[in-house]
Amino acid sequence: MRFALVGLLLIQMGCAGLGGAGPAPSKYEPFVGTYKGSFASALTEDPTDDLNYSSCNPATADCAVHHDPLVNILLQLSVADSGELSVAFFRSPSDLASGTQLDLLGRGCITRLGAAQSLNNRPQPAGPAWTGSFPLTAENQLCLGKLRPTSTHSIELAYHDDPEGGGPYIEVVIDKSVVSENYMYIEEDGVEKRVRMNRAGKLGQGSQARYQVCIENDLGEFERCVLTDRKLKQVFLPVPLPGGAAASYTWWYDLQPNLKRTRGLYSLEQYTGRFDRVED
Repeated sequence: MRFALVGLLLIQMGCAGLGGAGPAPSKYEPFVGTYKGSFASALTEDPTDDLNYSSCNPATADCAVHHDPLVNILLQLSVADSGELSVAFFRSPSDLASGTQLDLLGRGCITRLGAAQSLNNRPQPAGPAWTGSFPLTAENQLCLGKLRPTSTHSIELAYHDDPEGGGPYIEVVIDKSVVSENYMYIEEDGVEKRVRMNRAGKLGQGSQARYQVCIENDLGEFERCVLTDRKLKQVFLPVPLPGGAAASYTWWYDLQPNLKRTRGLYSLEQYTGRFDRVED
C-alpha cells in the first residue's frame, strides 16, 4: 500500500510538471518585441547633428550628407532570464536575426546599453504607459563627446499607446548638451532690453577699454549701437573735523550703459527618436 501511494504521488508530480502552467510570464511581456524608427538628428541637413560619429574623407565622399544615419533602424526590447528589461539596436532585420547589434554612437565606439536601472509604470493622463532608464557606456571615450558632459550617461525610453489607433510606439531620449540662455540687458524707462557686445569693436586697452554695445529694439533687431564709457560717480560723506569742518568724498567708475546679466537660464538639448511597433 505504501509503495502504491508513493507511486501515485510521483505520477501526480510528473503530470504537474508536464502539464502545469510553467514559469509566470514577465510583466514586461506585452511590451517586448521589435520597433522600427529613426532619430530626428539623422533627418537634418547637417551631418554633424547626428547622434553617431561618422568619419568622412572629402577626397572619396560627399561630406555634406549623413554617411551612416540612424534612420529606419530597429529597436529590440527583451527580457533576460533574470527578469530585467533590456534594449538593443540593430541596423537591419538580418542583423537582428544574427544578433549583430548596431554601435549606436558610431563604428568603433563599442557602445553598450545596460539593463533598465529604473522603471516607472505609473501612467499619467495622456502620457506614457511606462518610462525606463538604461545606462549607456562606450569603450572609446571620444565618442561620448557627442553627449552631455556628465559622469554617467543613460538612454531614456517612454512607451506610449497611440490614442489614435496607430499602434504602440517608444520615444527615445538621450541628453546632448546643456546650453546657457543667459543674456545681457539694460533697463531703459523701466523696460528690460537685451544687448549684444561686439568685442571686435574694442577701443583702448585695460580698464580704459571701450566696447560697442548694440541694443535690441521691439522687432528683435540690434541696430542701435553705442560705445561703452565709464562714468565717474562721487558721493559726499560728512566727517566731523576739529573746528566744525566736515568734508569727505568717495568715488568710483561705473560702466555706461549699465549692463546687467541674467542668471540660471539654461536649456537641455536632447537627441530624440520615435520607434513604432513592428507586427510579428
